[in-house]
Amino acid sequence: MSYAIIRNEKYTKEQMIKLAPHNERVKKEYSNKNIDKTKTYRNYHLKKPLFLNYFKEFKRLKEQNNLKGQLHKNSIYACEMIITSDKSFFSSIGEKETNRYFQIAYDFVCNYKNLGKENIISAVVHLDEETPHMHLTYIPVVDSVDKNGNSIRKIGGYDFWKERNSYMILQDKFFECVRMNDFNLERGKNNPNRNHKTVEELKEQTNFYAVKEKFKDDEKNSVVYTSVKSFLNYEKFTPESVENNLLKPLLKENNKLMYELKNLKLEFTKIENFIQHYKDIQNENIYLKETNNSKEIELNATYNLIQRLNNEKNELIEILEQNNIHLNKIDREYK
Repeated sequence: MSYAIIRNEKYTKEQMIKLAPHNERVKKEYSNKNIDKTKTYRNYHLKKPLFLNYFKEFKRLKEQNNLKGQLHKNSIYACEMIITSDKSFFSSIGEKETNRYFQIAYDFVCNYKNLGKENIISAVVHLDEETPHMHLTYIPVVDSVDKNGNSIRKIGGYDFWKERNSYMILQDKFFECVRMNDFNLERGKNNPNRNHKTVEELKEQTNFYAVKEKFKDDEKNSVVYTSVKSFLNYEKFTPESVENNLLKPLLKENNKLMYELKNLKLEFTKIENFIQHYKDIQNENIYLKETNNSKEIELNATYNLIQRLNNEKNELIEILEQNNIHLNKIDREYK
């Protein structure tokens, strides 16, 4: 079983400055025999420093974030977390999930003890060594108050890690985080006699050297699977590994698809309701137009009737006036 590995180191000013050449790959040659310079282009940052000199970046962030605290030569200026697992784990989950693993780890550290992304000096993922890993360098910042009782953010490596068994707590929290995000890893093992492990101990724990030669052979004899049958025949899975490496991932993807399908059905129902509502509005509009036309016809007929009656009235008045003139003439002649 692979382990979820997170390790923390504290650094003084001089030690912090020496981190950058390795982490940021600014040197032409490295003593580390595991670095493959032909793959360095694959390395990437989750947060890239503006200055490749970590002390300059430290000063920039200290001023930008208004960080307080008195520092001297032996003070803790920065800490670094190295986050990884073993190569077999990363090979099994593939590139996309590997990137997700480091993104989740980065977010975890940014939120750990209210640290904040703004206090990260650099977070770089190295893919040019045998096992993928992330170097996350940060300023250990804690909430505090000044002499006047005002809230401040203060640089304090001791205060940041002052809890009893603080590294064990870090391992517990990180393990909970990766398991919650569906990475099938075991919690990193504790050594009660020390708080952290050296790089060589870390490589030994992750079975680094044992898998190194194995994966060289595996890469030479890599197989392109054309069907589930060929996949199973090649791997010769046990029932447990079939469940963990095949069925569980398939069920996980199936659940995601079912969830997405449910959401699509919901959206489709909303669209259907909208279409029906639109049709109802169209029908109502047609009815109103027909009603309006009918009323307009009736109004025109009424107007024509009134006009005709008015004409007839005028004709009648004209006849009466003519008759009245005639009667008056007869009356005068009679008299």
